[in-house]
Amino acid sequence: MTRTPLALVVALGTLAAAVSPAQAVEPYSSSPSQSHAVKSANGYDVVVGGVKRATFTVSDPAYTIKSTSSADGALAAVISDFDGTSGGALHTVDRYGKSRFVARGKITSAVFHGSSLAYADGENVVVDGASVGTLKGRAPELLGFTSDGTGLLAVQHPDVADDSTFVGSLVRFDLKSGAAKPLITSDSSALYRDFKLVDVRGERHVSFVKHNEIYRCGGTEPQWLGLASEHGEIRSLVGQTRHHYRGAVWSTDGTRVAYEVMGCVTDKALGPDQFAAFNGVYVQELASGKASRVVEGLSFTHALTGFDGTEAVIGSPARGYVKASGLRAATLDGEVTTMGRLNRAEYIHQLWDTRNDFNGNSSCGPTSAVIDLVTYQLPTEFGVQVSQPFSHYSKWGRYITDEFSNRGTTFNRTMADWGRTGSWKGAHGWITGYYCGGNPARPCASWESERDFLARNGAAVQQGNFTPAQVRAFLDQGKFVIMSGTWGSTAGHLSVVIGYHDNGQFYVHDTYGAGTDGSYDGANQLYSWNYIAPVQMWAA
Repeated sequence: MTRTPLALVVALGTLAAAVSPAQAVEPYSSSPSQSHAVKSANGYDVVVGGVKRATFTVSDPAYTIKSTSSADGALAAVISDFDGTSGGALHTVDRYGKSRFVARGKITSAVFHGSSLAYADGENVVVDGASVGTLKGRAPELLGFTSDGTGLLAVQHPDVADDSTFVGSLVRFDLKSGAAKPLITSDSSALYRDFKLVDVRGERHVSFVKHNEIYRCGGTEPQWLGLASEHGEIRSLVGQTRHHYRGAVWSTDGTRVAYEVMGCVTDKALGPDQFAAFNGVYVQELASGKASRVVEGLSFTHALTGFDGTEAVIGSPARGYVKASGLRAATLDGEVTTMGRLNRAEYIHQLWDTRNDFNGNSSCGPTSAVIDLVTYQLPTEFGVQVSQPFSHYSKWGRYITDEFSNRGTTFNRTMADWGRTGSWKGAHGWITGYYCGGNPARPCASWESERDFLARNGAAVQQGNFTPAQVRAFLDQGKFVIMSGTWGSTAGHLSVVIGYHDNGQFYVHDTYGAGTDGSYDGANQLYSWNYIAPVQMWAA
């Protein structure tokens, strides 16, 4: 059954939260060897050392450009049509702005050692035009060459049909033998993500986030910010927390680490605003341990990207880059004023529209499936009285946690919640399970169970990794598209795309709130494709 659009053309200003007047922000002035892409009137400008080298266009407004440069800034590598995971083509640009085509494919990353260029095209690793071997898994990413130039530091992700695909392992790829030597491996005892290359005091290092859960706020295991040598030796673990690190960057002098953190709800009685004074971007001085919040709240348009001297830098190709000091995420994200299409959809929050004693912190897959189905294949209310963020009746909340029957199937499988308590049925029990291993076993959503739940409830499901144009076509048919991606972090999350915008962004019912931060205002959010970074989708 197709959905009825609220209006074929929607004035988006009515959907955006009120914002304060524009803040004065200090532009980011990159060093001569730093490269990034910034959206302009004609496409995306490739900027090296603060100077525009060239402009590249994209084939779809949802795509962006990813750029990196050689250490001396003489060459820039440009990946065009980048979708948050890979791009369609690779070029180099010299200091005079002359562009040279290198390759076409699924280019995830490109790095330099002197003038030598290496890139990953799917699983294939290519150096100076010659294939030197393969890196197995989903979308392997090259971080950079080893300091002696004989190998590559790379991140591998498991190619599996569940959300453990977002977990990473660091390897050293030997250019001579083509062998990948494990350095920091995600296994049953620990998970790692957000690997980044950083030269600290002239020595090559890799930073990372350590966590023992698949999802951002799943379970009670602590998270850490880590720094390792290029040989995989752990040099530092700091910042132990039971909250969620979206990402982190270390300064090249080794004195500071900047991180983006969001609070994880353990007591629902405290409501969704309990971390309003906590969420944000911080810069911590490692010697003293003192941390200062430089961005209030969590932005879905400005990601933490690096340091400029002692100050953190945030931004994105679509919005540009600024120094992080005294900023507010709500102001950075701004107000949308142009037009788009929005299909009618009920909103359900995985935390605040489910039973009071249910820990729905990472029950995004089940909640997304129920949003897709209610009022259509699930037309009858199946509600529950909920206490937070205010006393209200959640019309559809029991579909997520309680047994029900529909179209010949009784959804009575049981599964603990993300605090490993209770025995919940409904969508949660059907879709989630201990699929992702670990010790203790880690609960996560099975992609096949997501499809199966939708189909058993009467939805005509198409599953795959669709392009932005295909997603718009589904939305034009009145369908919704559930997406599994990273959503501004490096951990998995699912939510429901319900419309699109003419600037390339997409309307989302974010089951974990605006900016995927646990807040209650998750309906009709407008996110970029790169923010979502989807790897699996269900159109229904």
